[in-house]
Amino acid sequence: MQLKDPNIFEGTVEGYPEVNLIREMLLKNKIKKAYLMPFMSVAGDHAKNDMAGDEDDSWKSILTKAGIECVPVLKGTAEFDNFVDIWVDHLSGPLSRF
Repeated sequence: MQLKDPNIFEGTVEGYPEVNLIREMLLKNKIKKAYLMPFMSVAGDHAKNDMAGDEDDSWKSILTKAGIECVPVLKGTAEFDNFVDIWVDHLSGPLSRF
């Protein structure tokens, strides 16, 4: 799925849109470099293996074979202050009831 920024694409490991569709979208847009970033609070097994691993079926391997340079960013969203600020802000309402 392409987001509002024409150079940001979002895909899933187990669902839609999957890596082959994202690969075709990147090629169609003549994108030569992709930063692979997990949209999870922690960069765990899916990020390390399915996204950034060296196996033939990882996103990194599939995109690299298509001529797209891949830069894995193995940081979960919980490692970015802006995301943490949003979570804490969202918790302030429910926690105020205690």
